[in-house]
Amino acid sequence: MSEKIASINSVVNSFIWGVPAMICIIGVGILLTVRTRCIQVRKFGVAMKNTIGKIFDKTQARDGSMSPFQAVCTALAGTVGTGNIAGVAGAIALGGPGAIFWMWCSAFLGMCTKFSEVTLAIHFREKNKNGEYVGGPMYYIKNGLSKKWHFLAVFYAVFGVLTVFGTGNATQVNTIVSSVNTALMNFNILKGEPSSNVNLIFGIFIAALVAMVLLGGIKRIGQVSEKLVPFMAVLYVILALGVIILNIQRVPGVFAQIVSGAFTPRAATGGIIGSMFLSMKKG
Repeated sequence: MSEKIASINSVVNSFIWGVPAMICIIGVGILLTVRTRCIQVRKFGVAMKNTIGKIFDKTQARDGSMSPFQAVCTALAGTVGTGNIAGVAGAIALGGPGAIFWMWCSAFLGMCTKFSEVTLAIHFREKNKNGEYVGGPMYYIKNGLSKKWHFLAVFYAVFGVLTVFGTGNATQVNTIVSSVNTALMNFNILKGEPSSNVNLIFGIFIAALVAMVLLGGIKRIGQVSEKLVPFMAVLYVILALGVIILNIQRVPGVFAQIVSGAFTPRAATGGIIGSMFLSMKKG
């Protein structure tokens, strides 16, 4: 059964993350960059001034929104970890060092894509019955397009929920439980492989903590994020710099591998184009 599920998942992934999808992702980024006249470069100073420059602005949130500091912390909470650590490591493992080059390219174009997404989300956001702002693709599809496109908003919401169960919960909980199990075994607290009951207890505990935060609404999410994320972000930066410093002599070679790996074809890819799109796909 598990092999059949893995086979179906492989087919779906190949379709969704195939060459056409990569062309669309990169193409949309290029289109938006051109149409906004490279706003990620032109307005970089303005963006830094109104984000990092106001990160410690303790202005209280109004109208069901977050303070600037809470908004930054909430955004970082969804970035550091699954994306910066697991995502990059997975991309390198699957696509080689060249994947990093394409991650740089997609990040540059993605800045404009993200700007466009956030602008639309704010412009078409609504207030729910509790007076809190709600927004996102499903809302700007519903409020910005004609009724014949409203089914896309429903599809996005449904697939978003399914994604939450996978990337948003299963992956992170599995990583947490695996890390805790490894730590307990290294300190000889657990003998042998941990039982399923131990993992279940960890899962229930994590679910309870998450529920306590989410059920409090956007305000509680912001309050929790502003207390936990600064410590997490500082620790992440310190550890990353530590790895670089300890391996400083290898940095030039790493950059050489990144550039050469992005454009040099590998035997397994069957040609330059295949190699380039493999790196783009994994990046």
